[in-house]
Amino acid sequence: MRSNSALSWLAFAVGMSGAACGSVAASNDAGHMDSSVETAPPTVAEACGQYATTLCSRLNGCAPYALQIFYGDMTTCKSRVTLGCMRDLEVTDTNQTTTDMATCARDAANATCDDLLANVFPASCQIKPGIRRDGEGCGSSWQCSSTHCEKTDGDCGVCAPRAAASGACTVDEGCTLGLVCAVQKCVTPGAPNAPCGAAAPCRANLYCSATSNTCATPLPLGASCGGDTGACDFRQGVMCNFLSPAATAKCETIAAAKGGAACGIVNSTLTVCIAFNGCEGATLLNPAGVCPNTAADGAQCTDNVHCLAPANCVGGLCRLPSTGSCVR
Repeated sequence: MRSNSALSWLAFAVGMSGAACGSVAASNDAGHMDSSVETAPPTVAEACGQYATTLCSRLNGCAPYALQIFYGDMTTCKSRVTLGCMRDLEVTDTNQTTTDMATCARDAANATCDDLLANVFPASCQIKPGIRRDGEGCGSSWQCSSTHCEKTDGDCGVCAPRAAASGACTVDEGCTLGLVCAVQKCVTPGAPNAPCGAAAPCRANLYCSATSNTCATPLPLGASCGGDTGACDFRQGVMCNFLSPAATAKCETIAAAKGGAACGIVNSTLTVCIAFNGCEGATLLNPAGVCPNTAADGAQCTDNVHCLAPANCVGGLCRLPSTGSCVR
């Protein structure tokens, strides 16, 4: 079944603008200018800066633990998201513009947390049809007229149509907008109280209760979780204490630590390394260790030392996505 973490949100964007969670208006001085004066479109750096500011600010407001665990801090989040955005805008055969990026940033700044966490994004943030037809090679879904690049070999794939309900899929993006991919079939994600399971996932802002097998809202700090490891709201930094008996287990605080900091059980709190790096030196008898630094772009990555998005571990090295080698 699908996770109730912010993973799918990050996969959508590793980018977006705004401040805290809720209704946050982006500044727009253009509304006070003479309508006869045309403004130039933003530069790549300007558009990606706005885009990165939105995602990181909204992530911090709507899912603060997700920002900590995936990036460590706001500054790192902004720099990594900006990097991914600028590389995306270098892709050929798309209709994506810097104005599109800035508009998405503005609209996402005003979207609700519930929508963003449920992966219901503003229309301006949806992929625009590109130049390449079904069957042609691609490296980005923005290149495809179908808005989906079915990846077959790392960075590269072929443009393919999105599947309707019950159609075959490998990723959510391979389904018609509003559907998700579960057990290689496109399905409608479940609303609260809907039956759920591996083939019937819940909306991304919900979780599938292990006791009722229905979709439910993640539980807050202090709530009884009955040993259900997916019940607590991980995005807010709480997790079901799996070491306690199910009858007394509650949602407890978890922390995130950067490279060089203590991890494992620290001051009676479960502490996880950013990027889900392994906790070096921690054992069952000594449940405290030290977090390794995340791997830099181009550096070695292992099962315990991971890359920061948008880089991926390929052949033991952190490598940024590259679509330039993908033949049309």
